[in-house]
Amino acid sequence: MANLLEKTGKIVFLRAHDLGTGFGPPADAIDGEAIFILNTITDGAMGFQLRNDANLPARQAMFSLLRDAFVNNLPVTADFLIDTGKKNGVAIRIALIKSQTATKPADASVQRVGGRVLPAPAAGGKSGASTTTARSKPKSGRAR
Repeated sequence: MANLLEKTGKIVFLRAHDLGTGFGPPADAIDGEAIFILNTITDGAMGFQLRNDANLPARQAMFSLLRDAFVNNLPVTADFLIDTGKKNGVAIRIALIKSQTATKPADASVQRVGGRVLPAPAAGGKSGASTTTARSKPKSGRAR
């Protein structure tokens, strides 16, 4: 009997493969073309079919969410069906979770000069003042 479970984590493995090749050992194989593993699962994987049937649009959207989460290192929540005693399950829902941390850099870490963002002096770059002075001097045409 399949149990409905939910796990949240970051994707550490994402695979798409040909129809019928499956994933996992024969006694615990996933009959699907999209396979993923979350960092919160110590053993096992989840997957689903990407077949040309009534479920294809939803499953293509699920795979797109997984791919976006993998590329951007974002957590996802997956609802999946798994048989008692098995390690591999079939995902039926995927939710992408937006990070709650700020993505804007701290004001102390950058300097804005003339619409450009320059590294702060502590970051090892040139200071904004010297860059502005050097670029704002008119060119005289004389050799130095």
